[in-house]
Amino acid sequence: MIKESRVYRHSMIQLILALFVLAIVGVILLIILIQDDSPTLFPVIIFFGVVFLAIFYSMTLKTIISEDEISSQNFLGVKTLRWSEISHISGSGNGIKLHNFDGSVTVAPNEQLPHYEDVVEYIGAKRLDLFDPWEYGTMTKNLEYGLILPVIGLVTLGFGFFIMSQLYAEAGLLALLPPIVTLVISGVVFGLAFSAPQSVTVEGNSLLIKYLSSQKTVRADEVQSVELKYQQTRNGRMYFVQLNRGSQKPVKLSGLKPSLPIVYLTLKNWHKKYSTIGLTNQRN
Repeated sequence: MIKESRVYRHSMIQLILALFVLAIVGVILLIILIQDDSPTLFPVIIFFGVVFLAIFYSMTLKTIISEDEISSQNFLGVKTLRWSEISHISGSGNGIKLHNFDGSVTVAPNEQLPHYEDVVEYIGAKRLDLFDPWEYGTMTKNLEYGLILPVIGLVTLGFGFFIMSQLYAEAGLLALLPPIVTLVISGVVFGLAFSAPQSVTVEGNSLLIKYLSSQKTVRADEVQSVELKYQQTRNGRMYFVQLNRGSQKPVKLSGLKPSLPIVYLTLKNWHKKYSTIGLTNQRN
């Protein structure tokens, strides 16, 4: 039970610092424009204005959760849905969108807000029934992760071998450095592609997890817990679903359709229904 409303937003300090830096840059550009009167600065001013609005919009986003409803808010307005009004969900990437029955109202919590994973947990706690394992029976890798990256790796690998063969015949060892770097990058791309699950299929109390070159089955009673976790990168948080299996190596899932929060809550619902703990609770 949510005893009081919870508000998820960027801190005011972050907002003030961002606006302060943008204001300083804007004043400098304005002074240069007045003194130089160069027409080439007008596109720069316009671009700066767009960036300012985008950052201001991002920094004023909020998600508000209470026992009865969920809201998403920005400086343009607020959208609210009662938990009982949500009829279906959609999403892509790391996002999730909640829809009412006639589709006139949607609430989409921003995935870059602090503690976004808690928002996803609350959605699951209030409406786990929306994430039916049979409805999302097969969850597949997004195209850019499942196909494009391996193809890029293959092309890069072939190009690196070609360049290496040419340089090896005509130059010294130092000239081999660029193609060697190319081969290392290709190896990393291939390693990520082959080690990452390409699809997850719900088969009763088991999951069939397919890789590019193999597959394996994970039973519900082998999984101790299902978690939504993230790694902080320069481009923001990179979320993934982790199936914890005790002493065995955990299974990490990322880049799956329809979206990672939907995959997470679907697998959490599956685990609740089919694990030994879940079946015991159902009988009781």
